[in-house]
Amino acid sequence: MDSFIQFATEHYILSALWLAVFTFLIADIIKRRFSTVTTLSPQQATIAVNRGGIFVDIRTDDEFAGGFIHGSKNIPLAKIRAGETKALDKFKDAPIVTVCNYGNSARTAASLLEKAGFTKVSVLQGGLQGWRGANMPLSKKNNKK
Repeated sequence: MDSFIQFATEHYILSALWLAVFTFLIADIIKRRFSTVTTLSPQQATIAVNRGGIFVDIRTDDEFAGGFIHGSKNIPLAKIRAGETKALDKFKDAPIVTVCNYGNSARTAASLLEKAGFTKVSVLQGGLQGWRGANMPLSKKNNKK
C-alpha cells in the first residue's frame, strides 16, 4: 500500500487521469444500469418495427445515403437535440428504434426522445454494424436523376 501511495504522489498527473477514467467508467455503467432505454437485437428490433414502429437513423444525411435500414427515417442527432421531432409525432406511443453506426449515439437520441414524451424508445444493439453483422439487408439511396 505504501508503494501505491508513493507512486500516486510521484506521478500525480497519471494518477489523476486514471482516477478520471475510472470515474467515467463507473458513471457510464451506473447510467446504463438505471436507464429506461432498452437495447434490442436486430431480430427484436425488426419485430418491434413490424408491430407499427419505426427505425430512426440518427446519422448524417451522407452516412444515411451510404446504406440504411429499409423504411427507416433519417433524423440526425443534431435535429433531435434541437427538438425537431415533429415528423415522429404519430409514433409517440409506438416502438421507435434509434440507429447509429455502433449504438452509442443512438442511446443519447433515445434518451432525448423519451424526454420529449415518446414512450417506447429503444436502441439497435451494435448499431448499423450490428445489423450488418446479423446479415440483415440494407438499402441505398438512388441518386440517379
